[in-house]
Amino acid sequence: MGGKVSQELRDEIVYGRDHNHARVFISSRMSTTLDAERLVTAEAVDRVSGHRAWYWERDAATGALHSEHECVKYAKTSAGLILLVDGDLSPIVHAEYRAAREGGANRFILIRKGVELPEDVAEFIKDQQTSEVVTRNFQNTDELDSLVYDALSRAIVRAVTEATIDRRERITDGTSDD
Repeated sequence: MGGKVSQELRDEIVYGRDHNHARVFISSRMSTTLDAERLVTAEAVDRVSGHRAWYWERDAATGALHSEHECVKYAKTSAGLILLVDGDLSPIVHAEYRAAREGGANRFILIRKGVELPEDVAEFIKDQQTSEVVTRNFQNTDELDSLVYDALSRAIVRAVTEATIDRRERITDGTSDD
């Protein structure tokens, strides 16, 4: 055996998709005013049946210093990404977001109300609103909790509805194996 596996295959195995849960990556600037919001978001994700949050504070390897490589790989192999915003976005946050988009993740951008965003962040959010991204504003952790839970629950319903439509189209086209 002894052959080398590709880096892409290695990443999929190491950071691979969970077969029992839809992993949702929690992204934001670290060590900022969003520490409590990161925890609330992760707890809300974990309450949605079939979902599991991945966030650095709980899920990173013990003793590991913050690793852009690890975060980007987990973001890319997650089913969803929730980006919490209350100011600047670091290069690592941008890399996580791009990776999640490239990996086909559902993306949710949740913005703290009443915060003046830097021009580049406001422009980034505006650009994302033209794609398949959910953006919402939150005022406090209770509102954030509800937004996260509702957004993921609706995403499940939307996915099931789209799968039903796809099956129906295949039956109508005669390409179904039913």
